[in-house]
Amino acid sequence: MRGLCRAYLGVMTALPALAAACVILLSGCVTQLGYLGKQGQYLWKYSSGTQPVQGLLQSPATPADTRDFLLRVSEIKSFAVESVGLRNNENYTRYRDIDRDHLVDVVSACDAVSFTSYFWSYPFLGKLPYKGFYERADADAEAALLKKEGYDVIIRPVDAFSTLGFTKDPLYSFMKKYSLFELASMIIHEQTHATLFLNGQPQFNEELAVFVGDEGAFEWLSAKYGKDSEEYQAAVAEHEDSQTFISLLQTLSGELEGLYSATGTRAEKLARKAEIIGEFRKRLSGDLASRFHSSSYKDLGKIPLNNAYLDLYRLYSSDIPLFRAYWALRCDSSLSRFMKAEKYLAAHGDVKALMRQSLTGP
Repeated sequence: MRGLCRAYLGVMTALPALAAACVILLSGCVTQLGYLGKQGQYLWKYSSGTQPVQGLLQSPATPADTRDFLLRVSEIKSFAVESVGLRNNENYTRYRDIDRDHLVDVVSACDAVSFTSYFWSYPFLGKLPYKGFYERADADAEAALLKKEGYDVIIRPVDAFSTLGFTKDPLYSFMKKYSLFELASMIIHEQTHATLFLNGQPQFNEELAVFVGDEGAFEWLSAKYGKDSEEYQAAVAEHEDSQTFISLLQTLSGELEGLYSATGTRAEKLARKAEIIGEFRKRLSGDLASRFHSSSYKDLGKIPLNNAYLDLYRLYSSDIPLFRAYWALRCDSSLSRFMKAEKYLAAHGDVKALMRQSLTGP
């Protein structure tokens, strides 16, 4: 479930002397300087306390679990560069112990009776459907304002974000707890953002990174451990659970879309929406729970289901079948060929439209 709780949170740098003022996603309103300064202070705080990975690997004082983690990340990044064709930069060459289990809290919002995302406008990046905060109280305040306006809102923890090479994205100690699949998927996901990112196209960016991150993680696990290994089979089960969950959410989204497109007042739709979600929660806590391998899905009935939550999964997964088909049929299931093709298509128009055209054409 962690893989789809990740968002791109871009950091724009200006001058090295002003690095502390570079933040997650500039605000597009008159309060942007306050937001900029506060998030920049936190970014500088966490970035300035990092240590070089090579130095930690050479030090006899480095704990064994940290050493193993750093070596594993180095292997994954090398695989991402050499086998997937992702950018080779200074990301994940520094490490920091941190007393948090995630980096930032991200606010997303959506209309309450349609799947119309709320977008924040940002210089350089265009419009994006999320806004990140280092302090939970600030995320709560942003969410409260949107709720007053009638939006469905969620706040979610984000464990990593790509700065597109503007800064050296570090590793944090809480990442040591990730499964092999989670770790590999995260590293490759974020390196995909650093390799190809299209301004103002958040859905393409996230779907591309999710697909390459997950498929790249499987390829790394296969190369290192073999497809018959416990490590690989654990990843298969983990991914199957994620896909089962997404499929269930897609079914719910489809039912709600039918409601939203039908005639009726807003009040009537909100009332019926609550009934549909309530019924879905009961099924999640009942017979649907048996579809999952992992016990981590046992409390699904308690998740904050609303349009913002569902819209997030639509953002990350709606067109994954398109990416998979293009990778298999036009790139011979080669991720390196796929990435080269995506870069080429990005330079020649609408990438997803061109992929569809290629798949339906001769």
